[in-house]
Amino acid sequence: MKKLLLLLMGVSLITFSGCSKEEPHDPMETFYAYQSAFENQDFETMYELLDEESRRNLNKEEYVERYESLYESVPLTDTKLEPRMEIFDIEKKLKTEDSMKVPVNLSMKKEDENITYSFDATLVKEVNEEEKAYYRIAFDPLLVYRNYQLTDTIEVEEKLPERGEIFDRNGKGLAVNGELLWVGMVPGRIIDHEAAVSALSEALGLSVEHIDKRLSLDWVKEDTFVDMKRVSYEELEKFESLRLQYPGITYRVIKGRVYPYKEAAAHLVGYVGLVSQEEYEQLKPEGFPIDTRVGRSGLESLYEEELRGEVSRSVHILDAAGKVKETLKVMGEAKGKDLHLHIDIDAQRALLNELGEDRGTASLVNYKTGEVLALVNAPSYDPNAFVLGLSQEEYSALQEDPDKPLLNRYTRLYVPGSVVKPLTAAIALETQGFDPDDTISGTGDTWQKDSSWGSYSVRRIQSPGIPIDLRKAMIYSDNIYFAQTALKIGEENLIKGLERFGIGDEDSTGLGFMTSQISNDGTLSSEIRLADTGYGQGQMLFHALTLPRAYTAIADGGLLKELMIVNEERRPKETTVITEATADTVRSYMRDVIVQPEGSGHQANLPGRVLSGKTGTAEVGSGDTYLTLGWFSVIEESESSPYITTMMVEDMKDRGLSGYVVEKVKRFITTYGQ
Repeated sequence: MKKLLLLLMGVSLITFSGCSKEEPHDPMETFYAYQSAFENQDFETMYELLDEESRRNLNKEEYVERYESLYESVPLTDTKLEPRMEIFDIEKKLKTEDSMKVPVNLSMKKEDENITYSFDATLVKEVNEEEKAYYRIAFDPLLVYRNYQLTDTIEVEEKLPERGEIFDRNGKGLAVNGELLWVGMVPGRIIDHEAAVSALSEALGLSVEHIDKRLSLDWVKEDTFVDMKRVSYEELEKFESLRLQYPGITYRVIKGRVYPYKEAAAHLVGYVGLVSQEEYEQLKPEGFPIDTRVGRSGLESLYEEELRGEVSRSVHILDAAGKVKETLKVMGEAKGKDLHLHIDIDAQRALLNELGEDRGTASLVNYKTGEVLALVNAPSYDPNAFVLGLSQEEYSALQEDPDKPLLNRYTRLYVPGSVVKPLTAAIALETQGFDPDDTISGTGDTWQKDSSWGSYSVRRIQSPGIPIDLRKAMIYSDNIYFAQTALKIGEENLIKGLERFGIGDEDSTGLGFMTSQISNDGTLSSEIRLADTGYGQGQMLFHALTLPRAYTAIADGGLLKELMIVNEERRPKETTVITEATADTVRSYMRDVIVQPEGSGHQANLPGRVLSGKTGTAEVGSGDTYLTLGWFSVIEESESSPYITTMMVEDMKDRGLSGYVVEKVKRFITTYGQ
């Protein structure tokens, strides 16, 4: 409605009724109408108020486009046009002159910047066909914007963002934007074709036939760089030597994603790959090209949107030569968001090194802060290979490897076995009527409650041959004691107690951890299943962080911590799940597992270190699929290293059961404690 009124006001200045008694046109009406239209950014009405010469030199469409391309793309807001002299003086001067310059201030707001500038607007007297005088505004580029010229243009420049990088807690790059070598050949430079192709074939692991086929493609000219393969920048010296020795072989240094620590953080960090057609269709409207690389696994995938960033758009005023006169606005960041982790890559590498060629997973957790300092998976793979390009044969070899290096073991579920016993002990200590000093017989290898169990019995790994109370049951890792204790606790109390320790909680990291469980259906209605659950068998399943998270409560006075991998600069959520007294008591039992010579974790008893731990042996499958899992988790009481180290090795056959894992963890603890 306002726009219509302004337009009518403007038109009324041109169209007259022809009445002989019509009042002379007031020139200030034109000024006020233009002033109002400018403040409302009604560019069409502003055009109608221009003088005839201005409209002859600048058509309406071009005029409106100039304003809209500038005012709407930035945008420019709060536009105002104010005279710098008294209205009375303007009117007085106009009575004696056919045109006059009106000093004005133009002001506008550009984001957080207030822009004000001054110049003289010109009012021009014109006569219509009926010889009636009226006034119009003479166009001046300064009515558009400060320092504006008609030869200026508005350009919106788009720039692809640099991908955000991933760093460990000490600022070491785990996924960085680095340099790669793009190795190829230039046909016109080749002197000895056979020798050069043969040398490149050996260096790149490509067949001679493949290289010759690339050189024979239709688009190849004598001076064409024919790309063959991307390789790590670490091989620069090797390919520089080939370039000098065999003319025709060459390379280009290009930008690319680099994973400096290779296998050490592959499953955690992940890797990037080219977009699929479907992904491209989603990203295309945002300005991303078809060769965009996106996260394919791990944190690269989970934080894809943050790491990818957005295409930045800069609005420039260009002069007649195409040079930037002024940058009006920059939208979007030049780089995606960097990701900072709690991970210590040195601890990560040390843990992976201890796993060696075994299949398994391990973690290092700060029980005071909930920070995950290491989370490893073995065997692993080099994520750089996916960026450089894997042949079908290489990819098939990874997929068909019986040790499954691409499998992310730390997110999957495993039977925990005896490492659950400290949790059962804590629940028992908080169960009314339970006495930790009560004993059971320590002789005999098997036990069943009664004949209703049929042929099923709970088996001991070793028979202590002495009466067993709760403390001794922890030291000897006695299955029979904890089976009987689970029956005393009862189904409801055991389930509630385990749930308080976080068993069954949904993954809060977003990394795809499967949900741990107490049983398949959430109940322990069977006595046998209830008894087996007490020592970590039955249908109980944990992922790699289930146990260390539960142990944070035992390590830190009953406080269960939220575990965090990405540094969100906040304290973890924590919940009191057992009393401080219970936590201290259970930890003292676990201390004896390390300190006492008969303890299953005694190998890890290090002088000067206060370590409390629990070993675990879990049985999985039967017949040809039977596996024994070896666990060990140890709490260190230390101001400088308040850590829980946990390791699980998949196949313990002929390896000394959990003692094999204890030795590995011991070596690691010795390393990080120095």
